[in-house]
Amino acid sequence: MNFEQTISPEFDADDVDIFAELGSPSVQPTQASNPLHSILLEEETPTEVDPQLVAGLLQVLAQHSIRQHSTNPKNVMPEHAENVDLNSARVTLIDDEYRLSLLVELQGNQHIRPCVRAQHDSGQINLVEEPDIPSKWKPLYDFLENAFKQAILSLKTSTQFL
Repeated sequence: MNFEQTISPEFDADDVDIFAELGSPSVQPTQASNPLHSILLEEETPTEVDPQLVAGLLQVLAQHSIRQHSTNPKNVMPEHAENVDLNSARVTLIDDEYRLSLLVELQGNQHIRPCVRAQHDSGQINLVEEPDIPSKWKPLYDFLENAFKQAILSLKTSTQFL
């Protein structure tokens, strides 16, 4: 820009890139990226979905399923457990495996987190069969497994990335 040039009536300030004139790269407005928004709106191209985001969605869906189907936590509590905290449900991701667990307080003030597992392979999430579950833990395991199945099914039917 020539600063000594007179401003004529045809001069339009919008035609001047002030950043280019000052030697700076121009600033482009950026939109905040919302990964969930982009996942739900993208229909044409499959994208790689963050596994931590999937774990978070599965956790919310599993917690909802647990709340819906828990009439009495004592029905699923093993005999030597004092308390099953249904509000402690969480989904963690270890390698390619999602785990849904609940906090169980045993006698003697000990806490454990029994879990059910689901393997993530080629865009599919499949439950892992646990061999030899002790009969006293079977009701809690079945309860967790059903909640996890519901969460996975809900995620599959409500999005296109599983």
